[in-house]
Amino acid sequence: MTRLALIGGGEHAAFFTTVVPRLPNLEFVAVVNPVPNTAKHMAVSLDASITANSLDGLLDQHLDTFDAVLILESSSSRASLAIRSAEAGKHVLVASPFAPSAKAAEDIISACRSANVKLMVGHSLRFMPSQQEVKSALTDGKLGEPGLLRIHRWAESTDQSNTDDIVMNQTVDGIDLAIWLFDGMPTEVYAISRPSYVQVHLGFADGGMALIDDARTLPSGDGYFSLSLIGSTGAAYADDHHNRNLLFRGGDPNAIDTGQGSLHLTAQLREFIAAIEEQREPVANGTDGQVALQVAEAAVSSLQSRQALRMIGGSYELV
Repeated sequence: MTRLALIGGGEHAAFFTTVVPRLPNLEFVAVVNPVPNTAKHMAVSLDASITANSLDGLLDQHLDTFDAVLILESSSSRASLAIRSAEAGKHVLVASPFAPSAKAAEDIISACRSANVKLMVGHSLRFMPSQQEVKSALTDGKLGEPGLLRIHRWAESTDQSNTDDIVMNQTVDGIDLAIWLFDGMPTEVYAISRPSYVQVHLGFADGGMALIDDARTLPSGDGYFSLSLIGSTGAAYADDHHNRNLLFRGGDPNAIDTGQGSLHLTAQLREFIAAIEEQREPVANGTDGQVALQVAEAAVSSLQSRQALRMIGGSYELV
C-alpha cells in the first residue's frame, strides 16, 4: 500500500475521488493546503485523516504517515516542494511543468537520485486512453514509422496571453507527447505566435515532423484536443470531441471508443505506484520532463529570434 499526500490542488482534488476505488494499493492519507477549510474539504472528499497548511508542517508533525507526494501546487513552487519532499525521503509525482527551466529540473532530478526516491512528471496527455491507443499502434508496428504528427490543443481564454508563458506552461505537454510518440528528441525547433496562440514546429530525424498549436482563445467552458498521426504504413486520429479513435490501415477505418473521464489520472497514478513497488524508473520520469522543457525553451528562443534552432552537440542553437 502506497500512502499518498496531496500537496495543493484545491477544487481539483475532487477529480481523484473516482480514482481511489480503482487503485486498491493506494491511499490518500494527507492533504496540504494553506486555507484550513479547503484542506478539510479536500481531506473529507479523499477520506484522508491528516491536514496541514504547509509541506514543512506535514513533514514536521506527520513524517512517518506517508510514503509519497502528489504535487499540484502552482508551477512557481513545484520545484522547491519536490526537492523538499525528496530530501525527506518521499517519492514524488509532480504536475507539469515540474520546473521553471531545464536547468532547474536538474536540481530536482539530482535531489531525487541522491535520496533514492522515484520522480515522475505529470505529463497527463501520455496517459489519455486515446493517446495510449495511438502509442500502442506505433509500438506494435501497425502504423510503420511516424511521419507527420498534428496536435491541436485549444482551451478557454485566460489572462495568460504571453506566448512565452503558454509554451513553458502548456505547450510543453504537447511537446512531451510528440517526443514520446517519435521516441526521440527533435533535431530542429521553430515557433510562431500571435496573442494567446502558439504554433510549434518540430523536425525529427529521418524527416519526421510534428506541428503543435496551442490556443487560449475559446469561450469560457470550451476546450478541444485532437491528434492525427500519419505513419509510413497507416494513420491514426484521436480527439476528445466524441471520445473516439480512428485507425486507418487501408480499407474501412476502425473506430475505437475511448471515453476519457478520469482514466488518465488512474493510469498515471497506477504507473507511479508500480514504479515504487517494482523499484524502477516510471514512465514520464524526470529526464523526460527535463527534455520537454529543453525543447520548450528552444521554442521560446525561436519566438524571440524569429529563427529556427537546430540540435548541435546536445543543445539547440540558432540556425
